[in-house]
Amino acid sequence: MKLSDLTAIGRSVDLSYPTNRAIAVLAGLTAAALSVLQLCLGTPWLQSALWGLTAGISVFLAWAIARELDPDQDLSAFVAAGLAIVGIGIWGLPDLGMLFWLLLLVRMVNRTTGLSAKWSDSLAVLALGGWLAFQGNWAFAALTAVALWLDSQLRPTNRPQLVFAGLGAALTAIALVFAGVTPDGGVSFAAGALAVGLSAAFLPVLVGSSRMVSVGDEDGEALVPMRVQAAQAVVLAAGIEAALWSGAVGLVALVPFWAAVLGTAAYRWLRTFASAR
Repeated sequence: MKLSDLTAIGRSVDLSYPTNRAIAVLAGLTAAALSVLQLCLGTPWLQSALWGLTAGISVFLAWAIARELDPDQDLSAFVAAGLAIVGIGIWGLPDLGMLFWLLLLVRMVNRTTGLSAKWSDSLAVLALGGWLAFQGNWAFAALTAVALWLDSQLRPTNRPQLVFAGLGAALTAIALVFAGVTPDGGVSFAAGALAVGLSAAFLPVLVGSSRMVSVGDEDGEALVPMRVQAAQAVVLAAGIEAALWSGAVGLVALVPFWAAVLGTAAYRWLRTFASAR
């Protein structure tokens, strides 16, 4: 049984590819090194192991999200992974639930797998977005609904997603009752401005995605630029909103995501500079 038989938005990590082996090794080394560091700092061994494991997964997710944000550039994801290691070392562990949600959102919209999302995929993404929304930020449900709606409208269309987009809108309304329109401490404009600045650095990648070379994993067809750019825009909006809602906490929770944003942007800037010389 292939992974595509179970899910249309899951991508296996085929270790026959050098880049996949490299990130597996890097994530594993990160997990081991940071576990040892925590032990040296006096943290109990079980907590140290869990800390290191979470850090290793976070580095892998930074790489995976970068691969989705910039499908044509394999190596930019390793810049993202390196930045994620630095960020985790400085600011601590991120929120794995939010990172996984962003990864699923971008895959559903950009279709790097080459397949339309199955109803089970849509339900899983909706459930995760709804769960995050009920943790206190209603916009996660709203952004999930937007992503589902985009998937239903962008060619090639997936019209059944309209049903799930409607469910996402309903979840948003319910979450608003529990979370309120604004956070208790008020909107953090400073953190939001920083997130907007980080997103602005990504513009060369966004513009450059108007032409795509990469093909879908399963169908071998070229990725649709509009879908790739729409997916980029949705997750950038999610990152900015998280910063506005939760301030510094929201930024730290998504350090690997911002590492992916900056890593892909930095790689694009460096390539442009090198080609100009």
